[in-house]
Amino acid sequence: WAYTKDADIRGQWAPWVQNLPQLGLALVLFFGGWMVTLGHAPIGAIVAFNAYLLMLQAPFMMLGQLVMMGQRARASAERIFEILDEQPDITERPGSIDLLDVQGEVVFNHVRFGYAEGSDILHDFHATIKAGESVALVGRTGSGKSTVARLVARFYDVRDGSIQIDGHDVRDVTLPSLRANVGLVLDEPFLFSVSIRENIAYGRADANLDEIISAAKAANAHEFIEQLPEGYDTVVGERGYTLSGGQRQRIAIARTLLVNPPILILDDATSAIDVHVEAEIHDALESLLEHRTTLVIAHRISTIALADRVILLEEGRVVAEGTHEELLASVPLYAEVLAQTTSESL
Repeated sequence: WAYTKDADIRGQWAPWVQNLPQLGLALVLFFGGWMVTLGHAPIGAIVAFNAYLLMLQAPFMMLGQLVMMGQRARASAERIFEILDEQPDITERPGSIDLLDVQGEVVFNHVRFGYAEGSDILHDFHATIKAGESVALVGRTGSGKSTVARLVARFYDVRDGSIQIDGHDVRDVTLPSLRANVGLVLDEPFLFSVSIRENIAYGRADANLDEIISAAKAANAHEFIEQLPEGYDTVVGERGYTLSGGQRQRIAIARTLLVNPPILILDDATSAIDVHVEAEIHDALESLLEHRTTLVIAHRISTIALADRVILLEEGRVVAEGTHEELLASVPLYAEVLAQTTSESL
């Protein structure tokens, strides 16, 4: 919209700003020559008038540019105020309570959800994750694994059913308290154009350097950070473009370790880390899963095997659940899905 508006403004004003001075000169030469021919004006007067007009040409064009800039600024301001006035899709209900002393039990009660009207991703999704339990969601691409993760943090609201944390419907609790208790590590972590120290401490601004370093060590990020020109004060650039995918992911894991939420969601968090690095942080991931409720969405068997229980999804429905070994032994579909989504040997 903004680009279209800008193009409209340029189309309306640019021809006038660029061509009106030339049109004025042409008129002066035409009528001035005509008046000189008739003897109504001396040629010197016409030359002088033309010179003065040329002197005014640059200020006139500058004025036109200012008018164009003003119109473009107005269009940008209109767009900004549209965004500021826009109401979020997810809002707190009246009387929402703070989610305190979270133990971490998460219950999905016959959840139905879809991003587009008339099309559901999840169908009657029903599952219980006990406090402190780690559960891996496994399924083909598009089966709804990442959707489940986003519903827990209430990025979207369910169409039918409910999601409860410690018996509280997530729609009945305040958003800040809900998201303070749910840590989310995505497959594409977002880093800000600030220092590594500030990126790790993003969820806990009061954290001291020792705590930040401890979290980085647990995520196997300390070694590569120390090798950077300014260590923890190195600015990583917009979206962390100066770092590799694996380095960005380890910083995101360190950020989550520092916040230490009672509920953790790992949404393909090891996708950007090579097998060698994943082996190095295996112990860190194992300790990360301890004493907290964890929902693991992964395609790597080594990560899936860390979970206490595995839930197999097919077209948005739970078709089987059990340990990794149990499903491999008794559910052919599970082995088939793993073979399609991972290159690791079963």
